[in-house]
Amino acid sequence: MTVLLPFVVNAALNFVLGLLIAFFLGPAEFGRYAIGAAIIVLVNTALMDWIRLSAVRFYSLKARETEPEIRATLDVLVTGVSVTLCALLVAAIVAGVDTRMPAMMLAAAVLAGIGAGLFDYHGAIARARFLDAAYARLVIVKNVMALLLMVGGAWWTRDPTVVLLGGLLSVAVALMSVRRKLADAPLSFSGARIDLAWTFAKYALPIVAGNAIYSLIPLLNRSLLAGAHGFAEAGYFSLASDMGLRLFGTLGATLEIVLLREVIRLDETRGRIAAQKRMAANLVIVLAVALPAAVGFALALPAFDRLLVPPSFQGAFSAFMAPLLPGFVALAIFQAGLYPAFLLEKRTLVATLAALAGLATNLGIILAFGGAPPGLYAWAQMSAFLVVLVVTGWAALRILPVWPSLRDCGAVLLAVAAMALAIWPLQNRLPAVVELGLQVGLGALVYGCVILACDVARWRTLLGLWWTVRRSRRN
Repeated sequence: MTVLLPFVVNAALNFVLGLLIAFFLGPAEFGRYAIGAAIIVLVNTALMDWIRLSAVRFYSLKARETEPEIRATLDVLVTGVSVTLCALLVAAIVAGVDTRMPAMMLAAAVLAGIGAGLFDYHGAIARARFLDAAYARLVIVKNVMALLLMVGGAWWTRDPTVVLLGGLLSVAVALMSVRRKLADAPLSFSGARIDLAWTFAKYALPIVAGNAIYSLIPLLNRSLLAGAHGFAEAGYFSLASDMGLRLFGTLGATLEIVLLREVIRLDETRGRIAAQKRMAANLVIVLAVALPAAVGFALALPAFDRLLVPPSFQGAFSAFMAPLLPGFVALAIFQAGLYPAFLLEKRTLVATLAALAGLATNLGIILAFGGAPPGLYAWAQMSAFLVVLVVTGWAALRILPVWPSLRDCGAVLLAVAAMALAIWPLQNRLPAVVELGLQVGLGALVYGCVILACDVARWRTLLGLWWTVRRSRRN
């Protein structure tokens, strides 16, 4: 699990990076930058991520020794897609295609999207070969360079295009730092196989289709909001959306990394039913982590806003974040608790259909109200992600042979309610740093006590066993 630490550090630094860029750019320029950043995510997710997913699934230490054609095919694919995207970008600029964005900013966003795809691909290669030191170096170099180039560019120029180019350069430096360590052999077109490429595409593209739609929803909302109400409003919305997606996206991904390994092990050693029962039990764990995080953040939002949000965004950040939060926690629950059921059964089309339903909901709400108040876009995005949770939750529970423990789920809700009652009176009563610290500390204490008292997921029992074993070893 040493690979988990760089992953969490990367997410935390990205969170800080977003706040610093917003501080130096200001609402309007950050709104422009946020649209470019959403294009980066969309390019990476829709066009590059299927290769990373294929590397995670098919490449390993054993495959490196016995099936070198797998790495050769992956390398040729990632090179081919990158070159093709660059050629299409040049053709679009030469042809004068109107994208309603400055040509340099569009180019920077697309190239940075390619860079993000290459970064994620090489990170997957490092994890597949258990090169934890190389993965850590990749993450650390990229984040240090991003702080220097992106934040420095935002401070020096106040230009979102320069910030996007800074992100691209930070990835390039990080990739150069691990190039030799991660290389298997020189790029060989003759070593690649078309049938393997087709296998990769069939495996990953259904997953990517759903993820691309999830990435499209924030981009669509930012663009529509900027067109209807200006880039400053888009900037306010984008900072809240970015911070929420990073916080709860990291939470969901971390839980997925920790919990999915045991599910896969049970599927291989004890059979599918045992693995599915574990997934049902894991849903309680996901709820026990995601729900208090969302409710606690909502109650601590005023102090968080005053303490950490750039002054030009304060107030507007909370106004957008409050309605967005239920959608973020819905995505975390889907990612960590529900999606593994579809992966195990290879029924990922359900997630794609749920994403389409979410996109239709998002557009329907905006069109129904004419896109009038800026806050409407936050409600539309939240509703879209809740629809995804409802559709996938219904489908996942039909797959699993047992439901999560209703007793444990009820105990989690009771603990969340107790936590909320304990920290709600502290809102707007104290200096921000004191208020936030008390809310986090008191909330965690109350929530933990109720969870242990109810023995949710047998945590109290396991804690008692651990303590007994520890005392016996000392004696």
